[in-house]
Amino acid sequence: MRNAFVHSVELGAAAVGAVAVYTLGAHAAAEWLRIGVVKRGPARPRVALTFDDGPDPAYTPRVLDALADAGVRATFFMVGRRVAAAGQIARAAAAAGHDLGNHTYSHRHLWSLPPGATVAEVDRGAAALAHATGAMPRYFRPPWGTFNWAAYIRAGQLRELRVLWSVRPEGLIVAADAARMTALVVRQAHPGAIVNLHDCGGHPSTPRETAVALPSMIAGLRRRGFDIVPLRELLA
Repeated sequence: MRNAFVHSVELGAAAVGAVAVYTLGAHAAAEWLRIGVVKRGPARPRVALTFDDGPDPAYTPRVLDALADAGVRATFFMVGRRVAAAGQIARAAAAAGHDLGNHTYSHRHLWSLPPGATVAEVDRGAAALAHATGAMPRYFRPPWGTFNWAAYIRAGQLRELRVLWSVRPEGLIVAADAARMTALVVRQAHPGAIVNLHDCGGHPSTPRETAVALPSMIAGLRRRGFDIVPLRELLA
């Protein structure tokens, strides 16, 4: 009886360890060790604005208009199911010269998914963008910036560069208004910075405040001497 109990405990510990490696191990490699993951570009006076969780029918067009008015191209990490529902917005972003990235199909937290379901999320997200725009996405960012090993490996197999960020002005719980977002981005920007913003998702007020913040944010970055470029130029 005791041997059976010890064996079950050992099996449980092994299972917990395997899950930790699959989730926390992948996240540590990406977030802290930066193995095969980009968080910033070369130390040149350039920054990239990136937008997650869209396309949103209400706010992504406003963001696109603000970028167009300022003559700025950015990068949009889009959720596949939202692309499927609003393909015309994804096409408009691509036609305007913005980069598009894969943000999975349904934005589920990858730590909750086994390998097969994870691969399906990555593949379906890429396929949705390819179907809408005619081109495979060149970048991948996991929801909430958290990898598991299956997503890490699959993105590499699809030749999607894994991209996180080095500046983020908003949170999920505490709202950040446009003035605060602008001040944080302008103050924290550095040569090669990748800025994480949202045209959908995040705190309920975030997409609206992001659209409002963009003109002053762009002006402030330019006053500091930064060119604002899409990822393909920042990382060239």
